[in-house]
Amino acid sequence: MLRKAILFITIFSISIFSLEAQKKDLASEWEWFRALETRISTADTEDLLENKKEELQSAKDIDRNDIESKVSKELAFIHINKTNDLEKAMSLLIRALDIDEKTENEIALIFTYIGFYQLFDQVEDYYYGKEFLEKASNLLRNYDLPPLRLYINQKLGYTYYATGETGKSIEQHQNILHYANSERIPKVEADANTDLADIYANENEYEKALSYYKKALKTYRRIKSPIQEAECLNAVGNIYLLQNKSNQAYDNYVAALDILQNNKNAEAQLASLYNSVGRYYLKEDNPERALANLKLANPLAQSSQNQELVQETYALLSKAYKAIGDYKNALEYSELFKALEDFLQKEKNDRSILKMQSRYSINQKQSLIDQLELNRIQKEFELEEEKRFKNFLIIMVALIAIILVLIFTLFLVQRRSNSKLKTANLKVKAQNDELEDLNATKDKFFSIISHDLKGPLNSLTSFSGLLMNHTSSLSTEEIQMLAKDLDKSLKNLFALLENLLQWSRSQTGNIEFKAEEVDLTEMLSENKKLLEKQAENKNIEIEVKNTKPVSAFAHPNSITTVIRNLLSNAIKFTEDGGKIKMGVIEENKRYVVKIADNGVGMPKDVASKIFRIDTKHSTQGTAKEKGTGLGLILCKEFVEKNGGEIWVKSEEGKGTIFSFSIPK
Repeated sequence: MLRKAILFITIFSISIFSLEAQKKDLASEWEWFRALETRISTADTEDLLENKKEELQSAKDIDRNDIESKVSKELAFIHINKTNDLEKAMSLLIRALDIDEKTENEIALIFTYIGFYQLFDQVEDYYYGKEFLEKASNLLRNYDLPPLRLYINQKLGYTYYATGETGKSIEQHQNILHYANSERIPKVEADANTDLADIYANENEYEKALSYYKKALKTYRRIKSPIQEAECLNAVGNIYLLQNKSNQAYDNYVAALDILQNNKNAEAQLASLYNSVGRYYLKEDNPERALANLKLANPLAQSSQNQELVQETYALLSKAYKAIGDYKNALEYSELFKALEDFLQKEKNDRSILKMQSRYSINQKQSLIDQLELNRIQKEFELEEEKRFKNFLIIMVALIAIILVLIFTLFLVQRRSNSKLKTANLKVKAQNDELEDLNATKDKFFSIISHDLKGPLNSLTSFSGLLMNHTSSLSTEEIQMLAKDLDKSLKNLFALLENLLQWSRSQTGNIEFKAEEVDLTEMLSENKKLLEKQAENKNIEIEVKNTKPVSAFAHPNSITTVIRNLLSNAIKFTEDGGKIKMGVIEENKRYVVKIADNGVGMPKDVASKIFRIDTKHSTQGTAKEKGTGLGLILCKEFVEKNGGEIWVKSEEGKGTIFSFSIPK
């Protein structure tokens, strides 16, 4: 038992250490990934590429697949984010995927899948990007690294929205929000609220959008993030404007302007805000005030180099000049708007062509990913086939060995056929004896039900009939005598039912014989007290010989049942004025409990059969007490279940000694 416990603790400890090691490995890879992003954004691209190419070649030269996989990913991230050589990035990622799958390195695979996501996101192929992000997310379930989980959830949130799966996108942002709340990360909480607000605003669910914007606004104020606070106020104002709540919209715009007025790093935000104010005044039919704000927005938008913001400003300026009747300027800004729109559209078309070309190149490489997956499945199939073939060979060798053994066995069987036949006959006889025992058990059971149980019930019926029908004609002494007889019948019936129930439970295996430490002397004393009244009715003395505690290991209830049955039996077959002695003696590796009486005794032929169920030995006691013979059978079964044995010594007219043993 101790060895098993030590083994379990050892295995458990190894598992814990292994999980901790994996957690550290994943944390280390995450730090590498974040550091790589920083290096890509700050370092010189050419120098970075040159260094990584040298590292890749060194890894190949020394045959270090793990290093080759990692450096391949680093080069792929550089090409995705800097050189835009997506075809090269795809080749590098496929090589990393091949290595990671062969080595079954789940941690490395997570970052390979992130690489594929970034690649497909670059060409706006969101469906493939989503597929790889989901693979990374599924692998991450086996580990615990909240920052990486947060990163993947954020990317999934944006990607699901891009693929039109708004519900899933909201679910991801809700997960981020829950994590930020539980971990008390206010910036992440505010950003998640803003993202949810943007989604609901785009879906025209303005009340929900306002609710999330206000939550974000509250957090941005608490963490003192003025630019994000102003952006939230601007967004809230725009929603109020869409809801025709002009006063609320204006109040939010003014509050945002107060925050950004002297902030030199918020040109784009200020330009957007002045555009919002200009839009508000146009809606309020006040083009002069609109124009004043839009003139402030124009240089800021130009300075921010945000072409879409500049285009928005041109459109609003054209509308404002038209509203005041200055058609020349209105036309000028309208033409500027169209020229910029044409430029942006051309740039967009050029980007689309480049993305289509990149997507075509990538899709050609996609077949290599499919081939890798097919190769993996094929390899698994081949391994399975090889395993089956080995199993087939093993089975064939085993069958040949079995056939040879059978031939040799048949040869031996032929030589010993007479001996086997004799053994078979003995076995059949033993089975017949067992069947006879089973039949005897069945007959005994039905005998008890049909006869022994019926007898006490008939007596009870007779006594109750006499009491009901002849009460007036019976004297007090006769009624008392009937009551005593009725009580005796009830006690006999109770004893019968109790033994029958115990025997039935034993036969069906419903009693669990679990050994406990028991005091045999105390058990004898307790049963003496239990049956003392019954003994007193016959003027019988019960004596417990030894008084010192005797500790043994046995099933308490079953041993108590044995003592009670044997003592009850002794009282039943002892004449008035008799004596019963009980005690425990020690013999080698067992204790022997003895219950002796000086009662009527029994012949030797009866004593040899009283523990057998196939013969019925129900004898009336000295006071005409009735019994079923089941009590002694139950005693034998309970003693043997406790690992002991029971026996009897008796002489007619001189008394009986019942003994049973319990192993120490």
